Amino acid sequence: MVGRALRFTLWTASVLAVAGYARLAWCALRAGGPPSPLEAAVLEHAVRMASAQPIFRDPGGGSPVALMPLFSFVVSGLVRMFDPHPWEPRLVTVLAALAAAAIVAVVVQRETRHATLGVASGALLLVGQGFAAGMANGPESLSLLLVLAGCLALRYASGIAGGMLAAFPMAAACFTHPAGLWFAIAALFHLAEHDRRRLAAFAASLALLVGFVHAGLSVQLGPWFNFYAWDISLRALQLDPIALVGYLGRQLLGIWGVLALATVLSCAMPVRPWRGAVGIWTWMGLAALGAGIASTQSATGAADALRPAVVALAIVGPISVQRVTQHLATWPGSSQVVGQAVVMAALALQFLALLAHLPRVL
Repeated sequence: MVGRALRFTLWTASVLAVAGYARLAWCALRAGGPPSPLEAAVLEHAVRMASAQPIFRDPGGGSPVALMPLFSFVVSGLVRMFDPHPWEPRLVTVLAALAAAAIVAVVVQRETRHATLGVASGALLLVGQGFAAGMANGPESLSLLLVLAGCLALRYASGIAGGMLAAFPMAAACFTHPAGLWFAIAALFHLAEHDRRRLAAFAASLALLVGFVHAGLSVQLGPWFNFYAWDISLRALQLDPIALVGYLGRQLLGIWGVLALATVLSCAMPVRPWRGAVGIWTWMGLAALGAGIASTQSATGAADALRPAVVALAIVGPISVQRVTQHLATWPGSSQVVGQAVVMAALALQFLALLAHLPRVL
């Protein structure tokens, strides 16, 4: 009876979360008024791409926005068809978030063999992306989608071909948002611990792709490419311990404390969560933590500090909860049925924690 009630609760919460995100996304797409500075910069670059003009140029004493070229390149396809409008980068962001949620749902369902947990995980990601992290319309959502694609290839595509295949979306993520580098490095650590044979293939492919593409873009787009891609972000770095504590204590633990605590507890399991093929998701979580911490130490990226952690915890959190409960279920007097109920109860509590923060965002 309790298990059925929890399952019904999670499915209801998931449906409401998807509906709420759809409404929020629709309002963002329909919103009038001038675009944000980031949207204006993306549209400006997209217009130049669509008209075959130089993308990066001297800002002329203004306030330039740090931008990698891939997100603007995707938006330029819409610009060619509909002329520049603020809804175009927003649409790309919404579609990337929906695709990421679908991938998260499939991954959690496959790893836990529980459809309810998969659906709830995808819905949690949408709640976190749309409400707790805000409906920002920038390149990070697309970058995280590409990271998920790379991790999928490392997890489920076998052999050297799988390692080489994963290098393509990982390299693309690096040219969408600088945070992609954190996940590419984490993938290297995962393969170094799990599969040295694929490590060489992935590392060589990634180095060739990132190196040659970066060199080609530097030549093709001129000296201002490195300024917009790297220099602005590096110059914005600053030591801010208060922002770091706020991120870890108020945002990460305060909003996502249930899944974050379960992830920490899973590290005490006999089989360490970062080992084996499934360990890729733990390494992804570590990369998300590093990317979030780096964002808090930037004058321009602090607003998006939680976004990578939302995607990572939506996967590694439910998997960690199930691992812990399955281990406890082997003790005398415990059962697998009770363990599954505890997993669903943990996700229901995480939904509650997220809902408690909605009035502060909306």
